Amino acid sequence: NAKLFKETSSLWIIFNTCGFMKIISQDTFSVFLIVSLAYIASYTLTNGFIVPLQSMLLPSYTGVISLLFLPHGIRVLAAYYYGWKAFFFLVPSTYLMWFVIVHGSGVPLHPLQPIFSVLSCIIGMKVMSKNKTGHIEKEWKLLLLGGFIGSILNGISSSFLYNNGILTSSMFGYIFGDMSGQIILMIMLIYIFKFLRMFKY
Repeated sequence: NAKLFKETSSLWIIFNTCGFMKIISQDTFSVFLIVSLAYIASYTLTNGFIVPLQSMLLPSYTGVISLLFLPHGIRVLAAYYYGWKAFFFLVPSTYLMWFVIVHGSGVPLHPLQPIFSVLSCIIGMKVMSKNKTGHIEKEWKLLLLGGFIGSILNGISSSFLYNNGILTSSMFGYIFGDMSGQIILMIMLIYIFKFLRMFKY
């Protein structure tokens, strides 16, 4: 009986795994992987280089809020391309970085903040998506406006969660950091793609 139960359980796991893999296509997994790696890389660059530089140049400013938060640009781009699906692409890597860097360093950021940050960017892009054409190179204004709306929502929610239900001037720090990070990231990507085109042609 134990052997039969073991074999039946194994078949059940294999069957459900195959069904699950049919639902999640290879393209979806590729997108998830790319978005996750991009978010992790941008967060690592922000935390490993920008935040220490910020602490050196502005020692009196809080280290909780980055004045140049590159991951906001990744969130906006993911929301632009994938809409509500971006939530599922972004949340795992967002929580991974929150757990490793934020929680691991003892920074008192609310555990719900990653969800609100992702949702803020998606809502911001959804508001602007009525005029979306799909030609991202011609829609930098749309990206910036959507990112700005997302940064306002993120600033409000982050300040609210961080200060136990009270809105403070810290929301402006979040907004500034998100927008400056998005602008710098977009400029970086423009020159990276130009560099890659040189080898293509």
